Amino acid sequence: MENQWRISKYDPEWKRLFHDVASILRTSLGDLAIRIDHVGSTSIVGLDAKPIIDIQISVADMEDLPAYKHKMEEVGFVFREENPDKTKRYFRELPGTRRIHIHVRQAGSFSEQATLLFRDYLRVHPADCLRYAQEKHRLMALYKNERPKYVEGKGPIVWDIIQKAHTWSQEVGWKPGPSDK
Repeated sequence: MENQWRISKYDPEWKRLFHDVASILRTSLGDLAIRIDHVGSTSIVGLDAKPIIDIQISVADMEDLPAYKHKMEEVGFVFREENPDKTKRYFRELPGTRRIHIHVRQAGSFSEQATLLFRDYLRVHPADCLRYAQEKHRLMALYKNERPKYVEGKGPIVWDIIQKAHTWSQEVGWKPGPSDK
């Protein structure tokens, strides 16, 4: 398995990888998944990213873990109970397979909406997209062997972009488009 803890140039293959996995998830989850969206840096054309596909699944009741956990496990994803983020349920790929992060969130929640807004804003604001990529490269150079510091280091730029995205959302009347799958 290739080292995926690195920043790579944008790869159009990421979109196909998302669609392949999302199709499997859609078949498995059916109507339990209100939305299945490609999120994170690999979902933004032209943005350098860690080559890890992030998928957000929106459900009506995130707390009803038994409704979707087994279905996720049947198609090869492992529930990460130790995830400290209480705004989502987190699943990962089986060991030895391509890195995929799945974030199950409550439909309509702030965290679901903020994730989609952040993605949509960067898709149409190339200067901020470039600024974000430069900061990720800088942080990776500093914290190559310290993942928590890399993630924490992104906080200021992410919040700056979210603030700009919030203003933009009001100017354009943003709302999430249709689900990616």
